[in-house]
Amino acid sequence: MDTVTILIVVGVVVLVTIVGVLMMSKDKSQNAVTSAGGGGEDSYGDKKETATSKRFKQVMSDDELDKEKKEELLTKYTAGTGEGINEVEKLLASDPNNVDLLDWLAFMYYSNNETDKAIETYKRALAIKPNNENQHYYLGNSYFKKAMNAEAQKEWNEVIRLKPNSKIAKNAQERIDYISGAKK
Repeated sequence: MDTVTILIVVGVVVLVTIVGVLMMSKDKSQNAVTSAGGGGEDSYGDKKETATSKRFKQVMSDDELDKEKKEELLTKYTAGTGEGINEVEKLLASDPNNVDLLDWLAFMYYSNNETDKAIETYKRALAIKPNNENQHYYLGNSYFKKAMNAEAQKEWNEVIRLKPNSKIAKNAQERIDYISGAKK
C-alpha cells in the first residue's frame, strides 16, 4: 500500500470513530444539559466543538432527511462503496455554497476513487472559502493521486503558508519532501 492509501484508510477509521463518539456524546450531552439545566459543556467536559463535529452537525441539520436516514448516512458510510454520495449531492443541490457539504462530498469522491470529481469539488469549496488549509491539503492529495505533483506541491505550500506551525503543515511539508526526494 502506498502512503496516501494508508492515510485514507486511517482517516476513514478515525472519521467513523469520531462519528460514533459524537452520536454517544450527543445523547449524553442532551441528558446532562436537561438534568443540569444548561451549561456549555457536554458530559465529557469538552468545551470546544471540533471542526468535524461542526461539519457533521451542519451536514445533518437538513430537515428534509429524517433522523434515521441522517444517522445512516454518517455511521454507515464505507469508503469505496459510493454509498451516501447521492444523498449528499441532493443536500448540496438545495445549498450549493455549503462549504461543509462540499468538503464532505469531495472526501466521499476521493475515497471512492473519483479523483477528478474530488478535485472539482475541493476547488468549488475553496472558491467560497479560500483560506481553508484542510481543503488545500486534501486537494493536494487528490492531485498527488493523479500524479499531478506540481499542482499537489502548490496546494501543500498553501497549507504551510496558511498554518505554518500546525500538524497539517508538517504533513504537507513531509509530502513535499517526498516528492522532492522522488525527483532526485
